[in-house]
Amino acid sequence: MAGEFGKFINEKRKGRGEGGSDILLRDLAKAMGNMSVSYLSDIIKGRRNPPDKKLLEIIADVLKLDTDECNEMYDLAGRERDEAAPDLPEYIMDENIPHVRTALRTAKKAGLGDEFWKEVNANAGRVHQAKKSNLSTSSSKSAEQLSIMDEVIEKAQKKGLGDSFWKKVLAEMEDEESE
Repeated sequence: MAGEFGKFINEKRKGRGEGGSDILLRDLAKAMGNMSVSYLSDIIKGRRNPPDKKLLEIIADVLKLDTDECNEMYDLAGRERDEAAPDLPEYIMDENIPHVRTALRTAKKAGLGDEFWKEVNANAGRVHQAKKSNLSTSSSKSAEQLSIMDEVIEKAQKKGLGDSFWKKVLAEMEDEESE
């Protein structure tokens, strides 16, 4: 698999410059903070590991990669470095979402393969689309609700109502949702 990242980058340079020209290594190196062209050439030839996430983001921008191409680039970089794709560790290790790590470890222990993750991905996509469509159909209702909420917040601030007031409001909202 060594060199696949470089082959990918080299292929994506073709025809993506101004007027359909190739993006030159020196232009890519310059955008990457004046990296030496020979260093970048070594990466492309598979003699050096792919760069870190920050530089990969610059490469994606300069090469005008779409989402799927970015994902492929990150995957290739991770495989070549023998680690997780560089766009994932921050999310995986986020302290606010510990269940990500739990889910990954559970799936690993259970030997769950690609079919399992394919189904997880499909379900996540359906949930995302449902939320997106719900937001767009209720945008005027949402605007009205936000306006009312702004009034409530302003009145609460004027009266000096603090945390106990908001706890009571939240409790009442939860009671209404459970009915």
